[in-house]
Amino acid sequence: MVTRLHINEKDLVNRDESELHFMPCKIHGDEAANVSSFFKPYIRKLDEEYYDCSFRGYPLQGKKITVPAGFRGMMFMENKKTETENKDRNLYCTGTFSQLMYWNYDKIPSKNDAFVAALDWVDIAKVVSFFCICKLYVSFNTVLF
Repeated sequence: MVTRLHINEKDLVNRDESELHFMPCKIHGDEAANVSSFFKPYIRKLDEEYYDCSFRGYPLQGKKITVPAGFRGMMFMENKKTETENKDRNLYCTGTFSQLMYWNYDKIPSKNDAFVAALDWVDIAKVVSFFCICKLYVSFNTVLF
């Protein structure tokens, strides 16, 4: 199975940033949701960093997460779902974002959450690759000279 990501650069330049809410649930449906009327007005700011709200009666604790410097978040949508797992898939970019609201049920988001920890990997990967390149460069020069 192959998954293809379709990104139209012209659309990305002309598009406004999307507002994204990362929810701790799976919603079985892909209909439009009137988030601006039924969710967004009820978000309360607790302090400079944290927010709270509820979704279908469940309390949510949230935090704004900024995409690491030098990166841009992208949202993709599949126009036609495949009937079987072994079919190729085509995902189309529907928007970009530089920050998102990350929500947890009943607990404040922290660095211990898998999603937040995954974003730390970007910084760790930069350091590791820099260290490996430097070590390779030193080893290469030692062997040659």
